[in-house]
Amino acid sequence: NHHNYGTGIGLYFARKLAELHHGSLRCDNLAGEGLAFTLELPADDVYSDSEKVDHNSEKIPIFLETAEFNTTENGEKHSQSVLIVDDDPDIVAYEYSLLAPQYNVRKAFNAQSALEMLRAEMPDVIISDVSMPGMDGYALCHAIKEDADICHIPVILVTAKTTVENQIEGLHQGADAYVTKPFDPEYLLAVIQSQLENRERVRGMLGKATQVEDIQEDALSPQDNALMKELYELMEKELDNDQLNINSITDQLHISRSKFYYKIKALTGDNPNAFFKKYKLNRAQELLLDGRYNISEVADMTGFSNPSVFGRNFKAQFGVTPTEWLNQLKH
Repeated sequence: NHHNYGTGIGLYFARKLAELHHGSLRCDNLAGEGLAFTLELPADDVYSDSEKVDHNSEKIPIFLETAEFNTTENGEKHSQSVLIVDDDPDIVAYEYSLLAPQYNVRKAFNAQSALEMLRAEMPDVIISDVSMPGMDGYALCHAIKEDADICHIPVILVTAKTTVENQIEGLHQGADAYVTKPFDPEYLLAVIQSQLENRERVRGMLGKATQVEDIQEDALSPQDNALMKELYELMEKELDNDQLNINSITDQLHISRSKFYYKIKALTGDNPNAFFKKYKLNRAQELLLDGRYNISEVADMTGFSNPSVFGRNFKAQFGVTPTEWLNQLKH
């Protein structure tokens, strides 16, 4: 059927297999009659000792189960997760074996299943094939980027469609990266790492910002930018509220507590209450820098119960007490 387009890997793979067996695979044009493929393999034993397998020894499986791959050498669970979306089980198995030593890997064999999985748990990166029956990779990417709850997750499209037009289509649907088949395994790993590093940079910016204008342009999706703008305005309005918490904010944002929690955690790397405190201390630093208020006044303006509590939290975030920080500014 029209969904089962070739990936362009088969002939290359077949030739490499022939060469590994000290043979060859060639193709010849038959004028007006198609192609002739000729496979030649040596009749004699041409394998070196290093190429032979001892069938009595324990063999290493090509594909290991989830429990064996999704932990570090110390038996700890990997901290970052990747969702693979592809309707080809062989491709999924290959990408899984490539990624599982470094990440917690989840698998979905169609776009609809992927969207359902995303509602339950948010991976750090999504890798999706483009050519899939039903909803294809472009449509999946578009659905993700239009959903305010999950639009922050980087989407890497992997496909055999190599034309510039295909890549532009992927970018128009909001894809964060585009990898063509066949790909070098190290290249795919590098692209994933790059996307994860970009997310860490955004988290770093959000951890220091007190308004969306402090954040690099295009670092956030339009939906996330709007959410953070509203959140910064609410936190400024509630700056002196020592009872500021997730319940009071979600009531004003008209958003569920669980959705808000996971969204802020994904965007900033902090739980909401930790993020609120970080914001208050960033504003405190700005107010001290302004020079119009003393430390006690700033502590009160930012919702801390007394100057000593303010000082301890300030030092925990910036490494120095408010007094030490002000002295550093003078010098």
